[in-house]
Amino acid sequence: MDLLRHLPLALAGILPAALAAQVIITFEGSLQGSPIPLDSIHVENLTGIGDTTLYHPDHELVLDFSTGLQGHAGDAAPVRSMPNPFDGSTEIRVVSTGGEMRLAVHDATGRTTAALRMEAAPGLHRFRYSSGIPGLHIVSVEQNGQRHSLRVVAMDGTGSANGTLKYLDTAGGHAGAGMPKTDRSLFTWQPGDQLRYIGHASNDTALFTGVIVHVPTGSATLPFYFHGAACTDAPTMTDVDGNVYATIQVGGQCWTATNLRTTRYRDGSAMPNVTSNNAWAQMSTGARCSYQNNAVLDVTYGQLYNWYVVADPRGVCPLGWHVPSDAEWSQLTDHLGGANVAGGLLKTTTLWNPPNTGATNASGFSAVPAGTRSDVDGVFAYFGSYSYWWSATERTSTGAWYRNAASLNAGINRNDSPKRSGYCIRCLRD
Repeated sequence: MDLLRHLPLALAGILPAALAAQVIITFEGSLQGSPIPLDSIHVENLTGIGDTTLYHPDHELVLDFSTGLQGHAGDAAPVRSMPNPFDGSTEIRVVSTGGEMRLAVHDATGRTTAALRMEAAPGLHRFRYSSGIPGLHIVSVEQNGQRHSLRVVAMDGTGSANGTLKYLDTAGGHAGAGMPKTDRSLFTWQPGDQLRYIGHASNDTALFTGVIVHVPTGSATLPFYFHGAACTDAPTMTDVDGNVYATIQVGGQCWTATNLRTTRYRDGSAMPNVTSNNAWAQMSTGARCSYQNNAVLDVTYGQLYNWYVVADPRGVCPLGWHVPSDAEWSQLTDHLGGANVAGGLLKTTTLWNPPNTGATNASGFSAVPAGTRSDVDGVFAYFGSYSYWWSATERTSTGAWYRNAASLNAGINRNDSPKRSGYCIRCLRD
């Protein structure tokens, strides 16, 4: 008997019905409570291997037990861009109905950065757009009295004020011909695999990025909740462990939108995971832990670190990022209207204990109540009610400045704390 050929049938009897056939993950976007279309969803298998990307208007990931990922036939979207966001250049694919076609690309201010006019036969046509400057760009296509537009985001540029728009070729045929979502040959999936989804959306002025880590157990709908705009030159940050963090632009600063959870320094050196309360209270070098030593909480709440981690020259944030100074924290809260109201704009509207005063998360900072660990006895406390973040600024030989938010008020508190305390860390772009 060919055991490999019959393995899916054998397992079907012991797996849930949904996993024996197909698992369909549907993605949605929500910006400040209102629906927003997703430009793309990048899917990575953290347990197995490979990755794939869904591009607008596709927003369904179809997983098949026997084959891993099931492909879709091309769709009839009039204009698409792959990849989006992009580094340097992106391919624009346009479905022509025949006749003169006019393409133009504008930046967020409305300035034309590239344009092209041509006679286009019916079918699929491919163009290459290279960005001159990073940021949001609007691609518009006009033909036979119809106009379609698409938002694309450039991560970098050539340094020129203008971009370039170049015709590549035509695929001909029906509207969906030659429009695969991506090369799926490296993506595999098995029940129990942990997947990471990085969702991008945009409006006429900003890019929004979200990250979801998920183990599919059946068909589901997963929403990306967007608040603050992502940093256009760095919509995500990746730490040395491979954890990916969405970013937010607040004034002139680029912050990570979730708490750090790395287990190693920037150079790959191990960071001690101290579980003993007594040992924690005696530390005079860098140490980390999960709240109540429960690593399941890390994805949502991040890890807790003593200040010796912040001060370590090996660096806790990736290259190009750093732990914010006391002055940089003040810059953030000043931009949000001052310390008396900034907490409400930083806090999520869920997870906090009542009353969660003033919480709107309008900034996109997504502060969660991660609690603390005591410098005196190593005891965990305040989970659900408080969140504390270190600054990189030392106040005394034994203490450093921090910020904290609380459920009971809308403000942000600034104070100093012993360096052995266990607080969260955010990273700020250099």
